[in-house]
Amino acid sequence: MEEPFSNDPLPLDGVPQLGDEHFVPVDPRYLRVALAGLGLAGAVVIAGAALLATQVERPAIPLAIAGGVVVALVLAAVLRTFEIRRLAYQVREHDLSLRSGVITHSIESVPFSRVQHVSVSRGPVERSLGLATLQVNSAGPNLAIPGLAIDDAERIKSLITARADIETDGDLVPPTGE
Repeated sequence: MEEPFSNDPLPLDGVPQLGDEHFVPVDPRYLRVALAGLGLAGAVVIAGAALLATQVERPAIPLAIAGGVVVALVLAAVLRTFEIRRLAYQVREHDLSLRSGVITHSIESVPFSRVQHVSVSRGPVERSLGLATLQVNSAGPNLAIPGLAIDDAERIKSLITARADIETDGDLVPPTGE
């Protein structure tokens, strides 16, 4: 005989908490990586406006437009700085969580049992600073944690790979406990 359907509420006092004190901030050097693109864009805008100002009758117009773009880039840099300072991750027994957002705060968690692929990538600026981005693809949301020291990224990748029992570089990782 089948049991009747039940969907009783669970008490929340026994549910583990994702406390802010346990989140690990990304490496402070990541701020340089994040601001490099904005700095490059600002340099291109200034150079382009200066070149254009020498070629037109009214140089104030391209300079004013460039000034507005530079102000927008500075505001974007300030917002990005706050965003990087909030960016943090937490590795627990069964999942990986990412805290992000300045205006809208969010915390995303991916259980290891849902992970399908994990990789470490490094762009040119990240490589120059010894940083990496951990990318976790899952059956649910995908997480990318930028600004990790390369050793930390590789260590977390190994932990997730072992706990999730997924393939990495063509080799099947044996289940834990064998």
